[in-house]
Amino acid sequence: MKALTADQVRFFADQGYLVIDGFLSPGQVAALNAEIDRIVAERASLTADEGGFNLEKRGETPFNGEAKAAGIFRKIQSLCEISAPFREFAEGDALLDVMEDLCGPNLYFHSNKLMFKPARHGSAKPWHQDYAYWRRQCPEPNQVSAWLALEDATRENGCLQIIPASQELGLLDHHKEELQVALEQIDVARAVICEAPAGSLVLFHCLTLHYSAPNTSDRSRRGMIFTYGTTPECGRPVRVADQATA
Repeated sequence: MKALTADQVRFFADQGYLVIDGFLSPGQVAALNAEIDRIVAERASLTADEGGFNLEKRGETPFNGEAKAAGIFRKIQSLCEISAPFREFAEGDALLDVMEDLCGPNLYFHSNKLMFKPARHGSAKPWHQDYAYWRRQCPEPNQVSAWLALEDATRENGCLQIIPASQELGLLDHHKEELQVALEQIDVARAVICEAPAGSLVLFHCLTLHYSAPNTSDRSRRGMIFTYGTTPECGRPVRVADQATA
């Protein structure tokens, strides 16, 4: 093991998720938040989705509709493409050592996105499995995501909720606008509330059922998601055991 204990690796294999407190120091978290503030300030005048920048919806309109809350960001897709600090973190040994312990020596960077969950505006993300979005690109469900808390994530502001061992169910049927799982398919009473202080890391398998509630608090909840797979179809190589065959 490079970063995790045998017990942590076993827990992830059994339960489909793992929480690591204090993965980043307060200073490291502050630096990444300053980078986000810089990027957001440059696009504060947005009134509609643009490129990878997505705004929160207004009212009950669909997420792909035009009624957006001006200047209130929901997510930034592929943040690492425009941010050197986030790209360096995604490709750095600290995170890749963790991913190697969980996935093996061949790591391909699949995707990344920043989720804002703004105070009093952050919308819910229904129960789903990430592989429902990725199955056309990736023939096997071998992806693992690392969700980095950049602000304290609590029950009130919409922290992740996870159903333990749900990766063993395989891929369930997903439907509707956001590709979500029907509640009658799952036992939400088993859900674990994954509160995570800023700097914590929540790791979960691409078949692990997860959800986040609306942010009903006065505190925002920024979280950055880095996803890695183990085969070339998943993305570009960031750590491969035999570079000659990468």
